[in-house]
Amino acid sequence: MSNNSMRQTGLIACLLLAGLGVSACRQDMHDNPKYKPYRDGGMRQLPEGTVARGSLDLNPAAPKAGTATTPATQAAPAVAAPGQATTTPASAPVPTGVDGFPFKISEEILKRGESRYNISCLPCHGKLGDGTGMIVLRGFRKPPSYHEERLRKAPSSYFYDVISNGFGAMSSYSDQLTPEDRWKVIAYIRALQLSQRANVADLADNDKKELDNAERKAQEKTGGHSAAPAAAPAAGGHSN
Repeated sequence: MSNNSMRQTGLIACLLLAGLGVSACRQDMHDNPKYKPYRDGGMRQLPEGTVARGSLDLNPAAPKAGTATTPATQAAPAVAAPGQATTTPASAPVPTGVDGFPFKISEEILKRGESRYNISCLPCHGKLGDGTGMIVLRGFRKPPSYHEERLRKAPSSYFYDVISNGFGAMSSYSDQLTPEDRWKVIAYIRALQLSQRANVADLADNDKKELDNAERKAQEKTGGHSAAPAAAPAAGGHSN
């Protein structure tokens, strides 16, 4: 066999080996079944029977107008006149309708609402709910103050809707706050609104004493010239 024939045979053998190697590595991976976005089958739906994240017990809907969200009355201790039998227990009205809450407001609920407010709302709305949070001080758009007449008169369900769906520059906080915590934050917002319009004369005696003590301590620290600043927090501040 001539040298040319041997070279041709060797070249053909090398080409065959190279072709076998390339075909063995390919495996048609680029042809694997797949879905592309927005094509048939590409937008997957939730499997049948999927349950929402969290507990459904924590999902009270916003109260409807005219629908009681708590018992219509709250029983009080029975009252008995001297020499007479015990009278029918007195009752006190509980907020209902669009401005009601799915539960009775308590100190524990307000503490939880304050905690969630400080985490999710305070950076924009500020400690007193006046829209002067740290983010605003750094140039972000200032939200309206909770103490505006419009928001003081707004029903609780309005705040629930804004927290759930967002409004204006505020995005939805439904991922950060469970439905139950949204109501507790709203309860705390109501407490903030009341705190800025509180009248010292309406305070209980022990609260008045605490106010006097705080004012006295403030005067001692500043040499007796802080009467006005010390009175302001009691009439317009909020309790932690």
